[in-house]
Amino acid sequence: MKNIAIIGGGVAGLSAAIYALRANVNVTLFEQFGLGGLVATLDKIENYPSYPSIEGWELAQNMATQAKQLGLKQTRQKVLSLTKCDNGFCITTDKGQHTFDAVIVATGTTHNKLGIENDYIGKGVSYCATCDGNFYRNLDVAVVGSGNSATKEALYLADICKTVYLVANSELTGEQKVIDALLAKDNVQLVYGTVSAIGGESEVQYIDVFADGATTCLSVSGVFVAVGSTPATDFVKVEGLNMQRGYIVVDDRAQTNIKGLYAAGDVTNGPLKQIVTACGDGAKAGLFAASYSKTVK
Repeated sequence: MKNIAIIGGGVAGLSAAIYALRANVNVTLFEQFGLGGLVATLDKIENYPSYPSIEGWELAQNMATQAKQLGLKQTRQKVLSLTKCDNGFCITTDKGQHTFDAVIVATGTTHNKLGIENDYIGKGVSYCATCDGNFYRNLDVAVVGSGNSATKEALYLADICKTVYLVANSELTGEQKVIDALLAKDNVQLVYGTVSAIGGESEVQYIDVFADGATTCLSVSGVFVAVGSTPATDFVKVEGLNMQRGYIVVDDRAQTNIKGLYAAGDVTNGPLKQIVTACGDGAKAGLFAASYSKTVK
């Protein structure tokens, strides 16, 4: 059997694994943490076909179970680098080096930071409302951001927390349906400005918001940062690989400009960052990577 590596265990990586395994190739999936990726941390998902509403962890678990039933085995190693070598691709991890005929990169993105929160990460600062929201039940919190992820985080927290301050430095740009539902909540306050400081003795107790030359102090117990994300491609060291702003450029077959190297999901330059498109990307990557690997002598 030919060998394919998948780096990343989110829905794109799991979809790639399902299609590659069904094509009868040997698949090694590198994922340092649990399978499911960011989807496993989401609350209700209402735009995935066939499910009017499903919890993120449940959708991720269903995909992981399906892949495991086909024989997928997760390799819990941290990938340090991916390079092109004479006999394929070399993946160096914290436990050794591996060589594969074809590789699918499906590492998604990482949360952007404000740059002022490091001292309070895990002490009141979070990047996932569905993961940590219950710690702040009936307390005052702030969500920082103006996009779709920020408005969804705030809407989720509005049903748990006493007061939710949505701190945005521009007009809200999320789905209008979500924005309308959010602004209809009596316990949500929209605050325009920039978070200039996060403070507290041993954990978050307040934030400072700067706007129009003045600073306002908001008393909060938690801060949820939702200011976008960055593609997780620092480990990719393949010479000549086409990239756009850190995202991997692929064609309509999920293939890069380097033969045998594929990418799927949010880590690519695709225009839509959705669960359903990540799954579609993964399906293409798994199928075409499997076909390619069978041509390697």
